[in-house]
Amino acid sequence: MKNLKEILSKKLSSQIMFLDGAMGTMIQQYKLEEEDFKGDRFKDHQTNLKGNNDLLSIVKPDIIKEIHTKYMEAGSNIIETNTFNATSISQKDYDLSEISDEINFQSAKIAKEAINDFQKLNPNHDVYLAGAIGPTNTTASMSPDVNDPGKRNISYDELKDSYYAQAKALVD
Repeated sequence: MKNLKEILSKKLSSQIMFLDGAMGTMIQQYKLEEEDFKGDRFKDHQTNLKGNNDLLSIVKPDIIKEIHTKYMEAGSNIIETNTFNATSISQKDYDLSEISDEINFQSAKIAKEAINDFQKLNPNHDVYLAGAIGPTNTTASMSPDVNDPGKRNISYDELKDSYYAQAKALVD
């Protein structure tokens, strides 16, 4: 079997492929509240979770799967996981760093299920899964202290380790 790079290169030489759109914009249409983001599992979590769209892959997987399906019905050939902010670094904002691997794994699982279900009904519509890895909420290029230009909140190795863990969980 050809590798994925060869398959996609061949397809792209003969057709236009469509990438899904903004997951966050689609999620906003559901008008979710704090309780929706917490679900039963995180109902006693002290930190506000509203806006942690990646967490919805755990607490509201049906919504994420529905969004993936809508994009495929609209013609998307590439579906991205709901993991744009699912690094352990970005999840610190919500005190959920320890579940970043689970978020990534569940997000990939949901997207794969959505693709498989869609392709059963549409066997001639090829769809590929891409792991979404976004920026973190912390920068390594600027100092947070104007009086100490060399100061950083995070190291290169911390960023590398967080992205590596995210990619590994997506592959798993």
